[in-house]
Amino acid sequence: MKFDVIIAASGVSERAGSDKLKFDLGGTPLLFRTVAAFSAQERIETVILCVRSGEEEFAHSALQAAGGKKHVVVVGGATRSETVANGLKAAVSEGVLVHDGARPYPTASLIESVMDAVESYRSGVPVLKLNDSVRILSSGKLTGEFPRENLVAVQTPQGYLRKELLEAYSATEGREFTDESARYAAVFPEGAHAVPGEERNAKITSYGDFAALNSRIGVGYDIHRLMPFGKLMLCGIEIASDVGVLAHSDGDAAIHALIDALLSAAGESDIGTLFPDNDPRYDGIDSFILLTETMEILRKKNLRPSSVSIIIRLERPKLCDYIPVMKVKLSSVLGIPVENIGISAKTGEGMDSVGKGLAVAAEAAVLIG
Repeated sequence: MKFDVIIAASGVSERAGSDKLKFDLGGTPLLFRTVAAFSAQERIETVILCVRSGEEEFAHSALQAAGGKKHVVVVGGATRSETVANGLKAAVSEGVLVHDGARPYPTASLIESVMDAVESYRSGVPVLKLNDSVRILSSGKLTGEFPRENLVAVQTPQGYLRKELLEAYSATEGREFTDESARYAAVFPEGAHAVPGEERNAKITSYGDFAALNSRIGVGYDIHRLMPFGKLMLCGIEIASDVGVLAHSDGDAAIHALIDALLSAAGESDIGTLFPDNDPRYDGIDSFILLTETMEILRKKNLRPSSVSIIIRLERPKLCDYIPVMKVKLSSVLGIPVENIGISAKTGEGMDSVGKGLAVAAEAAVLIG
């Protein structure tokens, strides 16, 4: 089954203090990340982006940055219901997803589980169980008690058969609902099919929500023995030197430390597990290829770095002249501005293996979100 996705992004962001869809996530606006999560899905035919009047150019920029899919920009309405209804007019696929523009972290697996549910059960809505007790607040007093095991928080993307969602909107025209699952249940009493949601797939409502979600840190370290002659690679740049690195791959200690930092922040295994040194496929491999594969792992989790810091420890030669081009090279693969990349070079002051000219080492720290 093919799907169109309607991304509702026409709110005014009153509680955020400014347009939350333009909050910076790793050098790009928040909305760009939301769109990119769906543009990578094979079963999605068209991305329909619904925005406020006057924001069409921004919407086209988000769609162009994501690439890969047919894109449609639609002017939203005064309410969420009007916005989604406008988006539905542009949908043509058998299935349709509806997603909040301010939820930038839906993973590929979550989107796929919703689409799978639509194919099997005609609908799919991600939900989370509640951790806190729920009461009704009336005149400053708490009343009522609800069995928490029967209560859930509802997320997006929500998936439906397009004809059934159109039927639900037609039958309830003029009525306002907080989301599509409530509207659907008003017409189809069995209600929408629930699938497990994800904690990280939170909706950004205030700037505090954004700051809390946009922070995962990772650190990495690598060291390689030096030997006479050979090649010395650091941050993808060949360094003019009378010593080279003894390693299974090209021995780029800075890139290896960076890869470990990225994998650590994403909760993945380390570089040695993913790219083992006893695998002939990686014999002499360019470490930038490994970095590119690592970025693909992050992309599938809808994660990307926002800033990177690397310390290279090498007794000689001096690296200061190489650092600017190192930053440019890393920027091209990481997809972040050069100014968000810090690289410094240190010696071992004649101590330890680095200081005695026997090794090159690197440490990296990254912030991803």
